[in-house]
Amino acid sequence: MNTIHKQIPFIKGFTISVLFSFILLIIRYLKTDSLFYLFLVWNLFLACIPYAIVLLLSLQKTKWYIFWIGFCIWLAFLPNSPYILTDLQYIKLSTLQSVWFDVLLILSFAINGLIIGFASLWIMQTLLIEYFSKKITNYISYAILILCGFGIYLGRVLRWNSWDIIQNPVGIIADVTKRILFPSQYINTWAFTIGFGIFLIATYRMIQYYQEKR
Repeated sequence: MNTIHKQIPFIKGFTISVLFSFILLIIRYLKTDSLFYLFLVWNLFLACIPYAIVLLLSLQKTKWYIFWIGFCIWLAFLPNSPYILTDLQYIKLSTLQSVWFDVLLILSFAINGLIIGFASLWIMQTLLIEYFSKKITNYISYAILILCGFGIYLGRVLRWNSWDIIQNPVGIIADVTKRILFPSQYINTWAFTIGFGIFLIATYRMIQYYQEKR
């Protein structure tokens, strides 16, 4: 419960930020009579799932195998948090009159997704320290962010989603295996993965540095 208590100020601030995003979405609907960007609500909901999972894991001491099952589920959903950044591609569909408003709208959802994802990773690090040293835990977190880059690629380019791990695991495994065994044939995959991974690591590291200095 201590972790939940510490998260209350963050949850309040995050809720206000999300309400701002929803207000922007409502304004756009009233102005354009279009619900095109309603998918951002669903994407943000998916982005919040890892945070909910890690809060559940932190409620009380769990057996090691329950924790690692929860960790795997959390990891499968985590790429949904930074994924919203790629929704900026829909700006090309905006008119000249609405483009800057649409930039603000999408960025507000994307930043909320990124923040809630980083918050869940921060809590997960505190849980992983029970199993590893702080230094190794930091390396694990960076590896996780690289995997998020790969997860974003799977979702945006190959159009897989987290649910497909259960619905079509063979298809996902086949796509992933090909890219691991024949990396030279999938340069774009690894450029995308490393590019997004480095961006996420750099951003998270800056936030992490600020937290450590407080």
